[in-house]
Amino acid sequence: MKKLAYLLLFVPLFSLGQNCSDFLTVQRSGIRYPWKYDIQSKSAVFFAGKSSKLNIICNEGKDYKISFLVSSQIMNEVSIKVTDNTGKVYFSTGIDEELLKTIEQKKQFLLSLENQKVKIKGGKKKIELETNINNLKLEISKYQDEIEMKRYRPSTSFEFTAASTMELIVYVTASEKCSGKGCVGVLVSNKPSEKSSF
Repeated sequence: MKKLAYLLLFVPLFSLGQNCSDFLTVQRSGIRYPWKYDIQSKSAVFFAGKSSKLNIICNEGKDYKISFLVSSQIMNEVSIKVTDNTGKVYFSTGIDEELLKTIEQKKQFLLSLENQKVKIKGGKKKIELETNINNLKLEISKYQDEIEMKRYRPSTSFEFTAASTMELIVYVTASEKCSGKGCVGVLVSNKPSEKSSF
């Protein structure tokens, strides 16, 4: 009876598991000459709040293509950012938590400006305040459009040539609001750079 109880305890853990080890297999077969699969490619399971980073070494004299594959269950809830060791951003897509915070702060400021506008009777000060409010609304709208673009029409890859050997860091984060779980794959391929002179 105790063995059955232990077995029942572990069944939910196994049923929750998801194997992402073969997630890149189909995509890997799509790599065409002269591109070659790079063994630095990885995939993993992601769920609400999970973050991970992957270091990729890019060698001088090679062209690189880094593609990102995300399961449909979590596609709109994952953000990906690629930086170098100095923090310079080379690629970014998905939910940008910092941008969401900025929008919220600007909305709060907009509310305070609108409250000030109600108290002012008229004149130059009111016109100036209305101009500031309209500019802030445009700025908020621009940021919201940027978020929608990244969330619902994300970029899935980027290419570059390594001028010198460098390390890139891929940060992948699933939003706290993510309700499911799924696989995220980072597919790295490379080829020798084409010479641009004799």
